[in-house]
Amino acid sequence: MHLTLTLDPFVDADLLYAQQLGVDQVIGDLSRWDLETLGAARNRVEQAGLTLCGLGSLPASLVAMAISGQPQADGAAEQVGRIIADMGRAGISSVGYRWPLLDTDDRLGTTQGRGGVISTIHRVEDARHGAAETGREALWQALSRFLRYVVPAAQSAGVSLICRTDVALGALPGEKRILDTVDELDRLLDTAAGPAPGLDLDFGFVTAVLGMPVEGAIRHFGSRGALAAVRVSHLRVADGCAQDYFVDEDSKAVVRALRACREVGFEGALCPVAAPGMTDDSVWRHKGYAFGVGYLRGLLQVIG
Repeated sequence: MHLTLTLDPFVDADLLYAQQLGVDQVIGDLSRWDLETLGAARNRVEQAGLTLCGLGSLPASLVAMAISGQPQADGAAEQVGRIIADMGRAGISSVGYRWPLLDTDDRLGTTQGRGGVISTIHRVEDARHGAAETGREALWQALSRFLRYVVPAAQSAGVSLICRTDVALGALPGEKRILDTVDELDRLLDTAAGPAPGLDLDFGFVTAVLGMPVEGAIRHFGSRGALAAVRVSHLRVADGCAQDYFVDEDSKAVVRALRACREVGFEGALCPVAAPGMTDDSVWRHKGYAFGVGYLRGLLQVIG
């Protein structure tokens, strides 16, 4: 496992921060996707003595258009294909895509946690499977059309497509939700069978949306060789909402999850999710990420 941060490769301070924390690699967060920018991003990360293991997410608005079924969808899908081809030329091996496609308002508000930390409360809706199957299947058909176009492009470029799981999915009503059960994620992996297809598995998503122990999800998807990254967060779910906490507030659960990663031979990106809003932290939560990196480094040393 490689401790990993998501950052902008063109911000010198962020690269220095990653060096100071001693992370192994970074996931790039870019606002431009032309070949020159992609190549420069990789070069800057490597010059900093780090590894660019991939890019966080394809442009969400472009992917949303490609999946929309509108007349512009084919042109948007072609643009996505060109981005992936340029990634291959630039030597970048993976890129994420998200569902939900665009930002979803999943936050009910905030409350105070340990030491007065600002803790976010996320909304988690009942998916109501069965009542919304028609709408869900239409979403599946749209996603499948998109994947039928971009997976061959990824195969040709040698780029892995990584589905980023997100607790925000839990805020969507049932007719607008897919990829919210183990079976549905298995279906995605079967549909998107390309070069090393995979998941970026967020612990909070597993807890709040899949509703299962994190170690169980790791063993299931790890046995398929489908784990590209794991994001270590801690959510407690109750009464239709999920509240974020420091990861050390349930250290046993995190240890079980990391041991499950060892069991399945996971050697991908281990990404701390920033701790809840700490006193005098930056907007990017430098203190929160430092806490997460340090805590995970200690646990990795303990479990061997």
